[in-house]
Amino acid sequence: MQEECVSLQLSLNVVGVLECVVRRCLGPDGGSVLFTRDTGEIIITRHGQRILNTLHLEHPMARMVLDCVGAHAGVTADGTKSFILMLAALLRGIQDFAHIHRIGPSNAHYLQNLAHRLLTFSCQELDDVITHKIIPYASLYCSRHSCKQDSSVLDLLVGGYVAGRLGIGQADILKRVLCEFYHKVSHGQDAVKAITFLHLHFSLLHTTVSGLSIGCSEVIEGLVVTRDWSVWTELKGSVKALVIYESLGSPYIEESDNTYLCVQRDWLPCVDRVLEKRLASLLHLQVRVLLSSVKQPEVVTQWARLNHVAVLECVDSARLDLLCHMSVAETLPHPPLQHLLMLNSCSRVHLGGHRYACLGTSLQTHTLVLCGPTPGILDQAVCVSRGVFTLLQHLCQTKPVNQYTDSETYAQRENIDVQEDPNDAVSGQSQTFLSSRDLWDRVIRAGGVLPVGGTFEFLLHHFLSNSRNRGDSESCRLLADALLCVPRTLYSRRRFMDLQTHLLNDLKQGTEVQGSVEVLDARSKFGLGFSSTLSVNLESVSSKQQLVVSVLQCLNRLLRIGAILHTRSPVFIKTPALSEDDDDEGLQ
Repeated sequence: MQEECVSLQLSLNVVGVLECVVRRCLGPDGGSVLFTRDTGEIIITRHGQRILNTLHLEHPMARMVLDCVGAHAGVTADGTKSFILMLAALLRGIQDFAHIHRIGPSNAHYLQNLAHRLLTFSCQELDDVITHKIIPYASLYCSRHSCKQDSSVLDLLVGGYVAGRLGIGQADILKRVLCEFYHKVSHGQDAVKAITFLHLHFSLLHTTVSGLSIGCSEVIEGLVVTRDWSVWTELKGSVKALVIYESLGSPYIEESDNTYLCVQRDWLPCVDRVLEKRLASLLHLQVRVLLSSVKQPEVVTQWARLNHVAVLECVDSARLDLLCHMSVAETLPHPPLQHLLMLNSCSRVHLGGHRYACLGTSLQTHTLVLCGPTPGILDQAVCVSRGVFTLLQHLCQTKPVNQYTDSETYAQRENIDVQEDPNDAVSGQSQTFLSSRDLWDRVIRAGGVLPVGGTFEFLLHHFLSNSRNRGDSESCRLLADALLCVPRTLYSRRRFMDLQTHLLNDLKQGTEVQGSVEVLDARSKFGLGFSSTLSVNLESVSSKQQLVVSVLQCLNRLLRIGAILHTRSPVFIKTPALSEDDDDEGLQ
């Protein structure tokens, strides 16, 4: 067993290596990373989580950092690259603090206490700063600008999310397709429930096609099953479908409480009788479509052709369960005739040279078809699409309840008039049904979104540096300085200073937040503009807050490591069994 001492410099070195990898990939102007595998496969990506997962890291501290990043990405699906940048900036700030105050390795407990104070601040004070400082500003900004009238908040959120993960052309296409997919699924339904549904079942609601341009991606009405019909017949209108999870030719049958077991000599006659009875039941139930998770006997497909019944075999069980859930299936008493449901339509679709089945349900389900010229680009598009609905799910779950009190208090303090919306209801949590427009209006009112490009970091830095928080000044200053690492990476030094100066002047003067739009260049790829009639890409305030908390939790874990013990698993050598002759020779 070998022991390795852990110091602040070692932690900074480990995180610094990860920082060098992701720094150049941040923002819409960021580049991509090219990976080569032993098999010769090449991966080109700028998706932060995919970059970190592709790295083969041996140092245990690096793997621990990646575990923290993965846990955060599992909640918000956002901020992976900012996580690494902010963690490195905090470690550098603590290192400078230790150097100024001459805190050596023997006083490591003081640095651990400092990290603990930062974590305590994030749990106790940060939420108050976000609620009473950031959210009122965000609410006023969004209520006064075009993100409410000209573009849906969804479009701007999706645009801000995909812009930093895909190229410009690919991002525009994927944004359009994802927004179309959401609007079709949520049409006439509760918006929050639709987002939850898409988040939970995304793996079953999309299919991939390799070899085509990403511009070929589309939304298809119905649930696409990546299997072709074993028996296909043209069906019009609504039809009855039977969902089964085992073979119809099973010789084991149940009638009431009696179970009949076939002996070997009666096997084939029993199978024939069971199968004949079950196929007759299908005709009696007027079943026109048979959906099976297993391969059925050949006699079943022959029977289906004669009776004009469509058969789809080897369908994923989870997809069949989802289909039954969406169609409110009737459960039959005798297996394997298990679920009977109504389908609005059955058809064949051609995707990438393959023929697949498409099933229409009463809920008008849609399938997202994602295309890509190579498996790497296709996998990246799938990761980004899944992350969009994880982000939306997190935004809906953490929407503030006291959405009007904060904005009105801020307006009174700054002498700003806020116009009430007579069509707005009292509270989003009290509504049993929210349309898409109602949901995004409430998100705006709640101050749940801000312009991308460092706005959150600038604001939180200002409030931590100038407000009298109950937390200690050392921890607040360290966190405030580390927050600026993100906009410093995004912009040049001169542009960074201009942005910060204009934003701080607007806050001090208490004027309308029009100035914050002027700060952000219309020519930037973030989509921000000089005019209040132009749309801006947005990001979630709650996701940004969660990012800060996750980084401070990881920092606390890093600084509490005192040593690394490198152990080797003992090698067990299997002793060959001795024969009786060998035993006799040994005894002699």
